[in-house]
Amino acid sequence: MVDRITVEICMGTTCYVMGGAQLAGIADRLPEEWRERVTVKGMRCSGACQQGDRLGRAPFVRVAGKLIAEADEGKVFSAIREALAQ
Repeated sequence: MVDRITVEICMGTTCYVMGGAQLAGIADRLPEEWRERVTVKGMRCSGACQQGDRLGRAPFVRVAGKLIAEADEGKVFSAIREALAQ
């Protein structure tokens, strides 16, 4: 079982405008049982959007090292759930 995972939300301009700003408050919406095992923080531009559509589109979030394109709360929560189950 994983002790603690990190969720990094890209705060580069494109990601911020495309939804990263709304994701920034996700820590407050985590289920109570996850709060001691999940760290949420902003990160500088991941550079993923500069790869064209090869990696997907903004906003980007990294959960336990896994990059998520077109991130929304549902995708991020699913990735957290998966990471915590490992």
